[in-house]
Amino acid sequence: MRDGSDGGPVEDVEVLVCRKCLMKGGTRAGGLDLPRWLQGTLTERGLGEQVRVRPSGCMNQCPRGKVTVLVSSDSGRGGALVTVDPRLHREELVQLVERHARGEPTREAPVPSDVEVERDGAT
Repeated sequence: MRDGSDGGPVEDVEVLVCRKCLMKGGTRAGGLDLPRWLQGTLTERGLGEQVRVRPSGCMNQCPRGKVTVLVSSDSGRGGALVTVDPRLHREELVQLVERHARGEPTREAPVPSDVEVERDGAT
C-alpha cells in the first residue's frame, strides 16, 4: 500500500477476467472488450499504474450471459469474485476496483442486487 496523490492509500490491484466467459458472451454482449475498456477507464481515473486487468483461465463459475471477474489486492487483504453483465454493470465494476485500489472495505461494494458477489479474506 502507498499514498495516492490525494493523500489516501493506494493498493496495487489485480483484476482477472475469465476468458471463457468473455468468449461465450461474444461481442454482442460487450464481453470481449471488457478488459480493455476496464483498463482504459481506470487509467483515465488515475489508477492505470496501480491496477492490472488481465484475461484469465476458467474460474469455474460459468454464469449464463455474464462474465466472472476476480478483484484482489496485492496486500492479500481479500478480494471479491463477481459475475457481471458486461453491458449493464461496467460502472459498478469500476467502482469496486476503485474501492480496492483505495484500500477501502468492500463489504458494501457498489454492485447491483443481481450481481453475484463472493468475498474472501478480512476487509
